[in-house]
Amino acid sequence: MAPKYVKRVSLFKVPKEEDIDAIIAEYAVLRATAQKDGAPYIISNEATRVTNSSEERAQGFTLVAVTTFKSREDFEYYDKQCEAHAKIRSFIATRRTGVATIQYESEL
Repeated sequence: MAPKYVKRVSLFKVPKEEDIDAIIAEYAVLRATAQKDGAPYIISNEATRVTNSSEERAQGFTLVAVTTFKSREDFEYYDKQCEAHAKIRSFIATRRTGVATIQYESEL
């Protein structure tokens, strides 16, 4: 049986183009600095513009971030204790008008 990864998908409504660029840049900082027990622990992370944001089915979301963890424990650490995540969460809070976050397990 293949290992299960935990994935977190966050969708953001960010109205200003310059804020989208700034948030994407902050995700690069997160990827470079997020650590648990002194070592990187995020399997992968990507943040990018939603390409169909003007379509009705996109519901106004303009930015998506997908983060993959090797365990539920690492996901919980990211969500509740990671300093790099707390920093980006604070940065995004003043620039977004809406957010939706889901999590799921995947073999990929």
